[in-house]
Amino acid sequence: MMKVKETINSLIAGIDGFSGISYKIHVDFFRNTFTVFEWKNKDNALPFTPLERKRIGSIEDFKNEIYSMKIWEWERSYRKEEGIILDGKYWSIKLNTKGKVYESEGIECFPHDWEQFCQAVEKLTGLPFR
Repeated sequence: MMKVKETINSLIAGIDGFSGISYKIHVDFFRNTFTVFEWKNKDNALPFTPLERKRIGSIEDFKNEIYSMKIWEWERSYRKEEGIILDGKYWSIKLNTKGKVYESEGIECFPHDWEQFCQAVEKLTGLPFR
């Protein structure tokens, strides 16, 4: 369990559609910067390419959202127990703090405040994250 006052260094999050567009974001809280990558799942598409985006939202506001969601308390894995998933969304998050790395991922199964997280990313970047 993370201490509330522990410093968050960075966050890397990705959402991959089995068909469609996938995104990855890397937020560096020390440098107060972020990078967004996009990948289109089409024939002859290039791997993740960085998108030139001006910051829409505040990294400090985004960090406060991360603290309020307590991502460090999310389960390590969210997956449906039954059946084979042939289409849907795969997501992952890696939260680096001063003392520990917290990772969580899932396929078509999400933590209770996943929508809040997606909205926070969209508010920061101006890009969809779903």
